[in-house]
Amino acid sequence: MDKIVVLDYGHGLPDPGAYGCGLEEYKVAAELGSAVKMHLERHNVKVVLTRTGPHSLSSARDLKQNKREDLNKRVAITNAAEADLFVSFHLNSGGGTGYETLCYSIDARVRAVHDAVTEFLKANNVKDRGIKVRTDLAVLKCKPKAVLLECLFIDNPKDMELMKNPTCFNGLAEAIAKGILTAIGIKYVPLKKLEKKEEPKMKQADAEKIIVYLQAAWKASKCPDEQKEIGRLADEVRVAAGMKKVNG
Repeated sequence: MDKIVVLDYGHGLPDPGAYGCGLEEYKVAAELGSAVKMHLERHNVKVVLTRTGPHSLSSARDLKQNKREDLNKRVAITNAAEADLFVSFHLNSGGGTGYETLCYSIDARVRAVHDAVTEFLKANNVKDRGIKVRTDLAVLKCKPKAVLLECLFIDNPKDMELMKNPTCFNGLAEAIAKGILTAIGIKYVPLKKLEKKEEPKMKQADAEKIIVYLQAAWKASKCPDEQKEIGRLADEVRVAAGMKKVNG
């Protein structure tokens, strides 16, 4: 593993982030980030997580102090990891719609992540809110290149229909992973789709009964061509029942 990516699941109790449509931001951020992590690790990328549980990285009771300490620790973990890229997962709120990428400064790596996500989301008519420079966000002030992904609006029912749809959710995670891999110079290899196993057209017990009759006919026949045809028919019956051929 020669590439390192830090994944930062936004928020963490006592700060759950935004609420909406029956969802909590800190939970969705972790679920989406975990799905992205799976794609990165199968490409031999070392993934470092800032938050591994539901809580923040601070034990302070005061919420402002907790958030300040939490952010500082996330940056410290990121800097210590000597990562190639930092990616923070969030959901937007406030009545809007769409997806946007926040960063400290824009370069090709930021565009690679943003473009991969918007390429996927445009098929679902999701608004591209663009790339926005935010030098005021503490979590983006880390050594590696950093992107903060605002993945749709948690208080927008239409946006969250996509997030709750397993196909769209997994597609979004895959798109984010593709963008990250492009940004760090690794070609994305898609997961192999499992081949659907065809159900047998005949029960094996029924096939065996038919084969018994065909074998009797084969023994009674004196014609090689007829015996060959009977053997072929027996194999066709075997195949229909999911069995192996025995006559080549």
